[in-house]
Amino acid sequence: MKLTSTIRFVFVCILAFGFVGQLVAQTLSLEALGRQGPYQVASFTQLPTVPEFGDATLYFPANKAQGFGGVLISPGFFERQENISWWGNYLASHGFAVIIFDTNELRDLPPLRADALLAAIGLLRDENSRQGSAVRGKILEGSMAVMGHSMGGAAALLLANENGNEIKAAIPFTAGGLPNANFSAVTVPTLVIAGEIDRLAPVNEHAWSHFQTLTNAAPRMYVEVEGGNHFIANTAEVENERLRPNIDAHELVGGMAVAWLKLFLDGEEEYRELLFGEIPSEITEQLSRFEYQK
Repeated sequence: MKLTSTIRFVFVCILAFGFVGQLVAQTLSLEALGRQGPYQVASFTQLPTVPEFGDATLYFPANKAQGFGGVLISPGFFERQENISWWGNYLASHGFAVIIFDTNELRDLPPLRADALLAAIGLLRDENSRQGSAVRGKILEGSMAVMGHSMGGAAALLLANENGNEIKAAIPFTAGGLPNANFSAVTVPTLVIAGEIDRLAPVNEHAWSHFQTLTNAAPRMYVEVEGGNHFIANTAEVENERLRPNIDAHELVGGMAVAWLKLFLDGEEEYRELLFGEIPSEITEQLSRFEYQK
């Protein structure tokens, strides 16, 4: 009888600890999302050639059993893919397939970069059925998002404005090259990331101005990093000093972006409260401007 009681007690403890562990595992926070995700990341560059852009890298979660959505990212003016490469590894670790490409010309303007993003969407969808592709049968072809830095961010907005039926979300960061442009035709959920002291693409003529025209994007959000410059969301480990972030905002902007993609690409509703509920003070204290419409 004593042994039976002990066994029962141990069994109850196991259940209790398992339940607590499950709760801990399910606990969501923007801070946690800002760190590397749970999946192992693989990447490859042997992709079919397309005329709209040059070399590209596909990052994906190698040990994710379920299918995953795609994220296509354009670099900015005079940048190459390595200038934003951290996004590929980071987003793939959170469960997404990511293509980052080199533009055909470093000086390509936003319309050409928008064409490149559209071509990248087609390429990633084709990878889902291409014989020999490392992601064959794993891509959710209807779940695509576009991102981009500077002129690449403006390109993401252009694509959402003109080909919104191809995507489920857009995330331009420190968008530039199209001052005071009108993006009122955008209807997909759009997260605009900006730097307060962006001197190359001042927010009042670019990111903030863009956001104010997103009258039909639902939902939409504007996140402006206090003290942030034009390169807050770029890879830090690059040789060109000009392209380095002036502050480390990767965890901040990364966490917001992952939550946005989890909600609007993966359809995981538990992330909605993270974005549109009460934002922790340690995050809002890093922002000079923060607005959204649900």
